[in-house]
Amino acid sequence: MSALSTLEKNNNIIEAKNVGKEFNGVWVLRNIDFDLRSGEIHSLVGENGAGKSTFIKILSGIYSPSEGSITVDGTPAVFKNVKESEAHGIRTVHQEINLVPFFNVYENVFLGSENNSKTMGLPLVDKGKMKRETIKVLKDLGIEFDVSKPAHLLNASMERIVEICKVLVHKPKVIVFDEPTTSLGESERLRLLEVIKGLKKKGIGIIYISHNLEEVLAISDRITVFRDGSKISTIDRKDATTEKIIKMMLGNKTYSDYTRKQSYRADEVYLEVNHLFTDKLRDVSFKLYKGEILGIAGVVGAGKSEIANALFGIDRIHKGSIKVYDKELSPTPQKAVSCGMAYVPEERQAQGLILNYCVMKNITLTYLKKWCKWSVINKQEEKKITEQYIGTLSIKTTGPNQLIKLLSGGNQQKVILARWLDGDFNIGIFDEPTKGIDIKAKEDIYLILDKLAQQGKSSLVLSSYLPELLGICDRILVIRDGRIVKEFISKEEKMQEKIMAAMLGG
Repeated sequence: MSALSTLEKNNNIIEAKNVGKEFNGVWVLRNIDFDLRSGEIHSLVGENGAGKSTFIKILSGIYSPSEGSITVDGTPAVFKNVKESEAHGIRTVHQEINLVPFFNVYENVFLGSENNSKTMGLPLVDKGKMKRETIKVLKDLGIEFDVSKPAHLLNASMERIVEICKVLVHKPKVIVFDEPTTSLGESERLRLLEVIKGLKKKGIGIIYISHNLEEVLAISDRITVFRDGSKISTIDRKDATTEKIIKMMLGNKTYSDYTRKQSYRADEVYLEVNHLFTDKLRDVSFKLYKGEILGIAGVVGAGKSEIANALFGIDRIHKGSIKVYDKELSPTPQKAVSCGMAYVPEERQAQGLILNYCVMKNITLTYLKKWCKWSVINKQEEKKITEQYIGTLSIKTTGPNQLIKLLSGGNQQKVILARWLDGDFNIGIFDEPTKGIDIKAKEDIYLILDKLAQQGKSSLVLSSYLPELLGICDRILVIRDGRIVKEFISKEEKMQEKIMAAMLGG
């Protein structure tokens, strides 16, 4: 496809007018006006929860708008599902890589939409045609490699290229890129950005979502800022700066809803990380002190969870050292628990709970030996300690035997905390501890963390949600692209702007 003329590039492919979305009486998106032109890169930026993902899900047919209208090429469009959105030429390259490892490249590209031909009247998959079309799409991107290679042999950059090919074989008018450079190294990232610029030259309209403002400023024609479910402004790239965008993202927000009254940090070092390297982390070093709440801030994919996984022995460490109470640790989950570490993972349902177990079994799971004698569980003691934590942490449940999957997110999180409190840990690792829970449950968890600090326990809180880090932490480290890039002492002047700039690449 040849490059479009300037006049053609000014034509809007998509126009959204007054689009809003409501869930159970709560409006998460209101009065969104947005347009996308042929052959432009239009970026969406905003804090987590600003409404970007909800809006993209409406354009992709995952959600139906509660109000407003959308037109595609000047024609009103209603997307009841993803297929209807795709039929209008809208495709999404998602943040997650979704390749089948032992399928080869062209099989992954056409997965779910295989080309068929008939042989002796029987429909058969036309592998030759699929292979030829995959090679052609790659050639259009200026890339050549063996499309018969299995996906598990690809590096991160080529995996992302294959994800783009899965979209391009359908000749889309619009491509949505959702955090496409997450997990890529610098050279791979620059290569992918050049590929995306090449798609723009072919006249494809691109909606680009990224937390990396350096990237956004490097690639965009226009930038739209979302905040709290509303569109704040759309600005041309020539008028945009990192400072201006951050100011629009933050507005007049105050981060003082919950603030700890006192620090309990002592001089004794409980945890020391030196020059840590994993598949994601690059030369990460820091210390965690007795009674300290240390925050690690970063956007999705920056490396926060990878720090937690390395400390708890889930991810393999390539280089570097970890010391607990000045003794070197080669972590495994068992060793981590034995030396007094606790881990509350980000994805509580997938990683932290057994959903078809009751509240009691989920609380006593880690330290089950405490309730056993001669390999027999003392159910009365098990029930007694569960009832104690239900009361202490105000867990809303019908009782110890209620299935954990029937509890709200905040109460599920409290159950995970109760599990570790039962073991009397000294170092707590909390990955996005208030993700997806209500305001009251968040404050309850902040109070628990404060109480742990009073008791001399240390907490490492990994979060992309700045309000909680600013309210509860003694210090905040910022991680970006797998590296610690800044350290802030709480109560510094203009903390939120400084941290946001470090997180987003300002």
